[in-house]
Amino acid sequence: MKKITYFLMAMTLVFAMSCGSKSGAEAEEGHQHAEGMEHNEGEEHPQGEAGEHPKDEAGEHAHAEGEGHDMQNMDHAGMMGEAFTWMAGKEAMGMMEYKTDNITLATSGEEDVLMFEPAGQSASCMFKGKQGNVGVTATVKLEKPDATVKLLHHSTGKDNYEFVAIEGNTMKLGRVENGEEKILDTKEVSVPNDWFTLTVTAAGTHFKGYLNGEMITHGHADEMSPGMLGIVVSGNGAVSVKKVEATPLEAEH
Repeated sequence: MKKITYFLMAMTLVFAMSCGSKSGAEAEEGHQHAEGMEHNEGEEHPQGEAGEHPKDEAGEHAHAEGEGHDMQNMDHAGMMGEAFTWMAGKEAMGMMEYKTDNITLATSGEEDVLMFEPAGQSASCMFKGKQGNVGVTATVKLEKPDATVKLLHHSTGKDNYEFVAIEGNTMKLGRVENGEEKILDTKEVSVPNDWFTLTVTAAGTHFKGYLNGEMITHGHADEMSPGMLGIVVSGNGAVSVKKVEATPLEAEH
C-alpha cells in the first residue's frame, strides 16, 4: 500500500510540474505575443502621430495660414496709407481705377510711357485705393507745349480733391471743395524740357509742392478725407508719364 501511495504521489507531482511548465510557456508565449502587438502598435501609432496626423495638421495649418496671409494681402492691397510704385507698361492698367480714352500707352525714346493728349479737353486717370497723409511723385515730360498737368490726391470725386499743378511757368498748390477751387500757394518755376519729377506732399495740415526734389510751394489747410490719387492733363499739348510713386507720411504739426 505504501508503494502504491508513493507511486500515486510521484505521478501527481510529475503531472502538476508538467501542467505548470506548459502554462508558463503559454503565458510566456502570450506575453511575447502581447509585447509584439504592443510593439507593432507602437510602431504604427508614432507613424500616424508623427507622420500622417502632424503632416495633415501642419498642412492644414500652413494652408490656412497661407490663405489668411493671401487674403490679408488682398484686403490690404490698395488700402489707405499703402506705398506703391506704378510704371508705364502693358501691366500698368491693372493699378488704375479708370482712365479717359485720350490716354494711351506709347513710347518716348526707348521708354514705355502713358501719353496724355487732351486735345483742348482734359485727359485723366485715377489709381486704385485711398490715401491719407501721403507723398506722391510723378515722373513726367511735356511732349508738346500748352499743357497743364495736375497731380491729384485726396480725391473723392471731380468736385473734391487737392492738387499741385504745373501751368506754363507757374506751380500752383491748391484744393477743390464742392467744385470751388482754392489756391494755397503759387510760385514761378523754370520747367525742364526733358523728364522731371513733380511731387506733392500732404501731411496733416501741411501741403507742399516740389519740382525735381526742390520745394517750391507750401500751404496750410484743414485735412481732407482720404481719397484717390490721379493725374489730369488739360489744354492742347501732350504730357508723358512714366512713373508714379506714393509713400505714406506722418502728419506734421
